[in-house]
Amino acid sequence: MGRISFRDVAGEAIRRGYRRLATDLGGPLRSLNLRSHAIGQFRDIQITNFSGRKATHDRLLNGHFIYAGQELDIGTQGDPWIIQAPSEHFAFWLHSFEWIDDLLYGQNKQAVIRARYLVDRWIEIFGGWNAYAWDNDILAARLFNWTKHWTPVMSTDDPGDPAAKRRGNIERQLKRLRNTFGRTPPGMHRLRAAVSLALGGILVPGDPDKFLNRGLDWLDTEVNTQILADGGHISRSPAHTVQALHLLICLDEALNGSGIEPTRSFQRALERLHRLVPFFMYQDAQLACFNGSGQEYPSFLQALIKHAAEPAKPLTYCPHTGYQRISLGDTLLVVDTGETPPLRHDEDAHLAPLAFEMSTDAGCLIVNCGWSQEQPQSWRNIIRQTAAHSTLCLKDMSAGRLVKDGLTAKLFENSVAKSVGTVKASRMGQDSGVWLEMSHHGYQDRTGLEHRRRLYMKSDGLDIRGEDSLLAPIRFVPMGWDNLHFDIRFHLHPSVRVILAQDLRGALLIQSEKVGWKFCTDMGPTRIEESVYLGTGQRPIKTEQIVISGQAFAGSDCGTRSNRVRWSIKRLNTK
Repeated sequence: MGRISFRDVAGEAIRRGYRRLATDLGGPLRSLNLRSHAIGQFRDIQITNFSGRKATHDRLLNGHFIYAGQELDIGTQGDPWIIQAPSEHFAFWLHSFEWIDDLLYGQNKQAVIRARYLVDRWIEIFGGWNAYAWDNDILAARLFNWTKHWTPVMSTDDPGDPAAKRRGNIERQLKRLRNTFGRTPPGMHRLRAAVSLALGGILVPGDPDKFLNRGLDWLDTEVNTQILADGGHISRSPAHTVQALHLLICLDEALNGSGIEPTRSFQRALERLHRLVPFFMYQDAQLACFNGSGQEYPSFLQALIKHAAEPAKPLTYCPHTGYQRISLGDTLLVVDTGETPPLRHDEDAHLAPLAFEMSTDAGCLIVNCGWSQEQPQSWRNIIRQTAAHSTLCLKDMSAGRLVKDGLTAKLFENSVAKSVGTVKASRMGQDSGVWLEMSHHGYQDRTGLEHRRRLYMKSDGLDIRGEDSLLAPIRFVPMGWDNLHFDIRFHLHPSVRVILAQDLRGALLIQSEKVGWKFCTDMGPTRIEESVYLGTGQRPIKTEQIVISGQAFAGSDCGTRSNRVRWSIKRLNTK
């Protein structure tokens, strides 16, 4: 099994306790009767709603709950809690209240009344306890989403409004999360759980040791584990880096609002995250599409960045997270030069060593297929394969392998069974431009060949050159003498129009119908194939890709011409 041992399988089976067996998606989830709780004086702290969206706000007010290509239509007066959820994935989103940011966009009176009603109905049906809705990952997410909207939803003194019942139920959920914190899945779920406990401890009256100090202590442990020295998240996902920043910013606002001094570990993690998020942002404030990430809403990213006391200048490389960034002129390259994340942090990891994305002042040009949690789940593992990225694919294989079947697949359904191997990268800057030299061993154990990629960007950003090579490393005996088929893929953003050259060794790329780029290669034939983009929206978007194919000699030391492909992307003179 490689990365996943018998101990890992046994431990995960015990941790989960086959929790999903308690879930009946064929009808309403079972609940217990809610008992009332006495409560004291709760604090009232305002936390910024960073991620609300107007279009989704309007849909929710009209009763349309749409997520991952599925929908519940409950009308303007109904609720979703007595209706069958379309899927477990949809139920997770529903019970975690991930949608409440959008519903409360602008905090108009109608939206606030609607949010209170939906919270009250959830408490009425599930507020006592439920095997699914009270599981730790959902519980932590729901607490975070409720507590950050404390002022409009939980702290009202309107006559006849059952705010005390809501606050009492939050305290009940906080106790559950505190007592079962160790059962929370590692990674972002556990980071969110620690933040939720600390937030709850600020808002709920009583002994600070009850929730606040426990949450802050656990949070210190999690940020020291999950936030790497360069500011990236241990999962290597730009999206998780953004989510971690969002979590810490919300807690930071609550701590400042209540006059509580944050810990040094918390401050250091917040500073590092603030510094790294701009690394993954393009000129139009979109997010790079690597390792389970897609285009976030620009206003959300910009709001998070503005929270910093001083604007952070993007780094040029992240040695711990494993990315390189070249920004010259109006052109930007972001390149994946990292290895597979550790087990339990690899559930969004893609098998895409040396993949790159390219954006310009006119928008994204070369991309990976990308991913958004709002996309249909049937696509999730498809776009994690190497072929869904702008890199080389050998023998129609991925540079690694995802877990496929059996008990291991049930327990680690999104994990990586075989890693992409060792990835190396070096960088050299000159007055004329920047060079990247990279390699990975993802195919070596199956073919004997190592993939090397060289990238160069001229100082004005108008000339990008690349070279992809396949070679049998020195001191390694070739595994065969056959010719191996390979494809080098360049996925294009949906906004880009492509016209294939007559000699089949190049193409014209047109951005926004006004900016042109010439793509050339010394190997052909080059062809245009269909592709998809899942970095935004609720449905895959059709797009195209440039593909260079060839036959690599398995015993080559890179002296064989067919094992080396050169290509270039040059901006056309538009004056």
